[in-house]
Amino acid sequence: MLARQCNPAEVDDLLQDLYVKLSGVQTGPVSNPRAYLYQMANNLLHDHRRGRRRQQARDDHWARNRTGDDLERDAEPTPEESAIARDELERVNAVIALLPDRTAQILKMYRLDGVSQKAIANSFGLSLSAVEKHLQRAYRKLLLLREELDSAPQLSQTEADDVSFS
Repeated sequence: MLARQCNPAEVDDLLQDLYVKLSGVQTGPVSNPRAYLYQMANNLLHDHRRGRRRQQARDDHWARNRTGDDLERDAEPTPEESAIARDELERVNAVIALLPDRTAQILKMYRLDGVSQKAIANSFGLSLSAVEKHLQRAYRKLLLLREELDSAPQLSQTEADDVSFS
């Protein structure tokens, strides 16, 4: 197995697995037992390599999900990012609260509940065009908020690291 560039730490495990396989297999007469044994060992070595590659891929996938694709930072938001997201959500909810009741209801039904525009129109006794106009009004208000949020200056990570609270 060393000739096949097997990891020396795995040789004992591979030999044990080979023994278990040989003792459990029922075969007829083998014309060339040495070749049969070498082929089983070779197949077992390939199985171990495939398993090791799958395990490495699983571990890498898990690590990237936990730390992000760059493997440098945690994929979980920082407390600052969570606070900013909560603030933005509060601002979105405030804009929705300022909409006329029917417009806010239509927006929530369509975007959050997934109700079709036609079903909304039927439930409110409106035309499909009226539902679309209510959604357009709501989208305009939310777009203004988005532009406001996008234009707000935000600290880069290095600037945020330089801020001290003394």
